[in-house]
Amino acid sequence: MTLTVLSPAGERVQLNPQPLAQGGEARVHEVPAFPRAVVKLYHPEVLASRGDALRQKIEAMSTDPKLASLKENPHLAWPLFGVRDEQGQWRGYAMRRVQGQALNKMAHAMAYREHWPALDRLAVVNYLLSLFSTLQQLQQAGVLVGDYNPANFLCDTSSYRITCIDCDSWQVTAQGKLFACPVSVPDMLPPELLDKSLGQVQRTERTEAFAIAIVLFKTLMLGRHPYDVVGGHGPVENIRRGYFPYGLGGGGIPKGPWFNIWSHLPFKLKEQLIATFKEGAHQPQHRTTLAHWLELLTLYRKELEKGWHDAALRPLQPKSRDYRGHSQPSVA
Repeated sequence: MTLTVLSPAGERVQLNPQPLAQGGEARVHEVPAFPRAVVKLYHPEVLASRGDALRQKIEAMSTDPKLASLKENPHLAWPLFGVRDEQGQWRGYAMRRVQGQALNKMAHAMAYREHWPALDRLAVVNYLLSLFSTLQQLQQAGVLVGDYNPANFLCDTSSYRITCIDCDSWQVTAQGKLFACPVSVPDMLPPELLDKSLGQVQRTERTEAFAIAIVLFKTLMLGRHPYDVVGGHGPVENIRRGYFPYGLGGGGIPKGPWFNIWSHLPFKLKEQLIATFKEGAHQPQHRTTLAHWLELLTLYRKELEKGWHDAALRPLQPKSRDYRGHSQPSVA
């Protein structure tokens, strides 16, 4: 059995009929003749319901000269061009092939051990810097991710590089038109977007800032959600209430290793997490910007390299009041 698609120039390209990956909307197939590329084919029912909208968005993303640099960005599986079947029906698009382990496996209390047995805080911070640098480039190009699913951020286990996939769901302004991000996991949304029809919403850098901070928190805290089940409510309800239990007067850090991990994070970084998740829950102007996170993470990396913070993912003890790092003398 063969599976063939047509490029925009009408060239016939054979795909591996066995999907490399598949999800609720599409299947991804290898291209034997071009091992550095893959093709994403939407399921027939998805094409039947919104194929025209998907085609318009992909064509705009792949042809707008203002977004040309994103096609060349090695940290993005950006749509390269649309493909059709042999009957001429639009089916999906080609993109760069990406390999790696999903960020949600790193941001997990147990799963990281299988893929990163030697993982420490310095490596985690380097991965976050890679991701946030890419997010900054996207925002500078007017692209907002919107759908912050950590499974769509693939980590190269041989380096600190993160590559973003599933770019077709993002909010993009291309060819003079705004294409919304119609999907998101509810517990990654700020309060003002909960229960909204996301396909009709125009996201902003301030709505992005809330989700970005959640990604940061979950990655540093081994998968713990900042608004996780505490006080009898789940994450979405705690987001509505702005109930973040960390920090002075926070209401109580969840039981387990979280207190130790939280205590060893740099004060300035914790300060911005508290501002974003408490005041910033209902006052978007208090949410930490992407540029500020990059500054703080860069500083955290420098201090980790100097031994000023415990680099263990799971510190055995909370940070003592006189702790000044391994390379600095303790002060009583």
